[in-house]
Amino acid sequence: MISFDNVSVTYTSEKEMALSQLSVEISEGEFICVLGKSGAGKSTFIRTINLLQPVTKGTVHVSGENLDRLSEKETRRLRTEVGMIFQHFNLIPRLSVKQNVLTGRFGQKKAFENLLGLFTKQERDLADYYLEEVGLLPFANRRVEHLSGGQKQRVGIARAMMQEPSILLGDEPVASLDPTTSKNIFQLLTRLHEQRQLTTVINVHDVELAKNFATRILGLKDGKLVFDGKPNQLTTKVYDDIYGHDIKSETFASQIK
Repeated sequence: MISFDNVSVTYTSEKEMALSQLSVEISEGEFICVLGKSGAGKSTFIRTINLLQPVTKGTVHVSGENLDRLSEKETRRLRTEVGMIFQHFNLIPRLSVKQNVLTGRFGQKKAFENLLGLFTKQERDLADYYLEEVGLLPFANRRVEHLSGGQKQRVGIARAMMQEPSILLGDEPVASLDPTTSKNIFQLLTRLHEQRQLTTVINVHDVELAKNFATRILGLKDGKLVFDGKPNQLTTKVYDDIYGHDIKSETFASQIK
């Protein structure tokens, strides 16, 4: 489904590599959480999958296609198959909840239809369906700027699902949310993952969320893959390999048996 073959990414403004000779394969239907400190390369890893970040060296394949060899038209098509959930929501505050969700169809419509806000009854019904799935149908006509952070992220999830993707990506989608809301969001993501048989890749700082919800965990440090395994293999030693040994790892040790 997704494969990285010796991939490196170097930003022109920085000397250090954001990703360094990374090779990994992600199979269809996996729910993967990516762990690592800020600057470890997690966001770059995610952004290469949906073609927001080109690679410097190596190759990335998604659904059997080499991302380096796609035409502009093929790139647009592939992006419609990859839903994306953002840390800071990336919503339009003055639009309603439903209008924001409908923007998830933009990649599959003509420019003039998007400009004029022309959506079919089927698309509007689909928006209602996903709003009900995320528990926000009663808020369909409320402006997004009046929602809580957790509600905004649910709008972002519904918008991503409007693409009807086969791959769902999340770049720190719960970083700004409280622990209870974060857990609720992950429960929602898990339900949608299972219902829609998605391949899901989520960056997350919360180790316990990764352990409780992922089927597989990847650990990045300085752009390199330092762990690839099941949640029950995430020991204190592995934690130190990912984050370095400090007081946080001592706290984490008390949570692992």
